[in-house]
Amino acid sequence: MATRIIVKKDKEDKIRNFYPNVYMDEIKTIMGKAENGQVVEVCAEDLSYIATGYVAENTNAFVRVLTTKNEVIDKNFFIEKIKRAYAKREILKNETNCMRIFYSEGDGIPGLIVDKFEKYLSVQFRNTGLENFKQEIINALKKVIKPKGIYERSDVENRIHEGAENQTGIIYGEIPKEIVMEDNGLKYTVDIEDGQKTGFFLDQRDSRKFIRPYLNRQTKFLDVFSSSGGFSIAALKENCQKVVAIDKEPYALELCKKNYELNGFEGNFETIEGDAFSILKTLNAKKEKYDVITLDPPSLIKKRIDVRRGRDFFYDLCNDSFKLLNDNGILGVITCAYHLSLQDLIEVTRMAASKNKKKLEVIGINYQPSDHPWILHVPETLYLKALWVRITD
Repeated sequence: MATRIIVKKDKEDKIRNFYPNVYMDEIKTIMGKAENGQVVEVCAEDLSYIATGYVAENTNAFVRVLTTKNEVIDKNFFIEKIKRAYAKREILKNETNCMRIFYSEGDGIPGLIVDKFEKYLSVQFRNTGLENFKQEIINALKKVIKPKGIYERSDVENRIHEGAENQTGIIYGEIPKEIVMEDNGLKYTVDIEDGQKTGFFLDQRDSRKFIRPYLNRQTKFLDVFSSSGGFSIAALKENCQKVVAIDKEPYALELCKKNYELNGFEGNFETIEGDAFSILKTLNAKKEKYDVITLDPPSLIKKRIDVRRGRDFFYDLCNDSFKLLNDNGILGVITCAYHLSLQDLIEVTRMAASKNKKKLEVIGINYQPSDHPWILHVPETLYLKALWVRITD
């Protein structure tokens, strides 16, 4: 008989309504052993079935829910989950050869991230409890996706908090050092092994697409926290007069230059290595001006307690950026931090604009693309927010 996790009465409906995390303080009692990675049943106080999940010790949720259908968790379960997730992405195949084909809670297996880069997969097991199913998941990916190679990128911060080692390396087939990603007519060099996150920021696809119609041969474009140049390459494709990419990582800027060459561009492109705040101040001192600036920093806000610091961080970035923008200039303010809300972005952008006596109109708001599904019952699945504003009279 499976171990039963009995939840408190006032928490039963939350799990029935598809929320995938059961926290320790929501548990009334545990009937049986509950070890890391073990499959358990989540039950109501009257012992009626609510869900099946796995134990994730030393994480913020003791049980991660896999299903509310009382089904067996075996190889067929993982095959079907991956099949359904992959089928949903069919619509993207005309846009790109690279996409997130499995997004953790968004696709029904908390902790599992799978990105597909052409014919290769980058896989991330975000907690050690999920590793009990690692071989079944790898076998399911091989059966459904039929990749040439699978690379593990389980090198996330929360694994360290669990006391577990990060794990990286080839776990099936072969992985080339570089893969060419095609995305809405653009080409990018992807390095699965050493690139940021799982190899590339796939979640900015809609943001890159959004800004392109606003660009032309007169546009001067500043890409702050450029990484490997997602926004820069989009700007160069639109023949912008000048494009500048800023990042503190030398390897990221090296990839920017490779992507420039890969696309056969001949436009005015410059990379600047260093701290974004210092560089923005230097550009201001030089009286430089730009028509479009994108601010896309890494997620520094890991907990709710960090929100105030995050707001201050974005306020300072926006304050420096408004000084660099021409009249009618556009600012893209983007966060990948779940705890920082769209309203937070709106408020700090407005305050920084007011300080600089700039009136703003909102020209767009976008979120992560459809291969990173936002489940309404799971607020944490919405993490990326992009606010686009233009200076107006």
